[in-house]
Amino acid sequence: MTLIGYLTRTHFAEAAIEDALPEETGAFSNALLLTDDEPGVEAALNRVREVLGGIALTVRNVTAGAPSRGETRTALSHLKEIGTGTLVAVGGAKAIGQARLVAAEASRQGGRLTVIAVPVGVFDLGLGRHVRPRDGRPAICPRPDRVIVDPTVLEHAPIRRIAASAMEIMVHAIEAYASPSYNPPADGLALEAVRRMTRWLPVVLGAPGNREALREVMAAAMTAGLALEKAVGGVDALALPIQAELRAGFLPGDLHAPLLAAVADFNAQAVGDRYAALARTLASREGKASLSIEIGAFARGLGLPTSLREIGIDRGRFDRFAEMAANDPAALANPRRLTAGDCREILEAAW
Repeated sequence: MTLIGYLTRTHFAEAAIEDALPEETGAFSNALLLTDDEPGVEAALNRVREVLGGIALTVRNVTAGAPSRGETRTALSHLKEIGTGTLVAVGGAKAIGQARLVAAEASRQGGRLTVIAVPVGVFDLGLGRHVRPRDGRPAICPRPDRVIVDPTVLEHAPIRRIAASAMEIMVHAIEAYASPSYNPPADGLALEAVRRMTRWLPVVLGAPGNREALREVMAAAMTAGLALEKAVGGVDALALPIQAELRAGFLPGDLHAPLLAAVADFNAQAVGDRYAALARTLASREGKASLSIEIGAFARGLGLPTSLREIGIDRGRFDRFAEMAANDPAALANPRRLTAGDCREILEAAW
């Protein structure tokens, strides 16, 4: 069992649900448990219920879109009704993000919740600084007090979803590394996340069920989440308004490789040698490497889209997407200032 104390208390190991979760919840008699629709949630939830058999669990599902500030009031009411200050989130970004929003609101009201996260899927695992609610701007929220990272949960995830989700979190790590804010530890974590994901994600896709590869992809996601102590940038700002337009069969992570390639070309003059370092990490061949070319080649190797055209995004909506992206808080963290006109040009380049 690996215990990591950086930013929060994180257990990382196969069977961490069985080995670490009872230890972290031993003093609690009841808890509110939040879940979402991430693939593999049901299997993970059954494991959690089994190991927490002595704790009264009230389960609430939060499947409707991204986390919501409006949902926090309902969750706080449930916590009060059952008389607990313990919130366990089993799922993906929705459930864990919602739990963090609830903890933030409780803190504003003078209270204190204990939040335990059991991530199911590849994302920032609740370790990033911000939560993006669907009904408001990104908010800095308390991280979970405990994070139980068990890579075996990925055995229930569709390979297509792992690929798209892993691309999304890897691009977040790339944006964190390119961010102008000064944070050397986060820079090192971001590079390591890209290196590990580049090495192991193709193995997962080529050999589904390979436990070593699943563990390393989950480790890359955890490392990327820790790197998100720094900010994301233009890719995140551009992707958010487009996500609502995705057709069936496409996932938010499908947007990230096409957008990163175009954003990298736009930002190149403002990031010094950072993109070169990232490109060398991704490079599939010797010689001078370009981040925009390497990210496209990596995405193609995974079977992911490399243009917005492949995803079926309507160019007629680019003006609207560009305006929304330029006004998104993530645009302010981009290494180079983004105007609506710049965002429109980036979208055209990604199309």
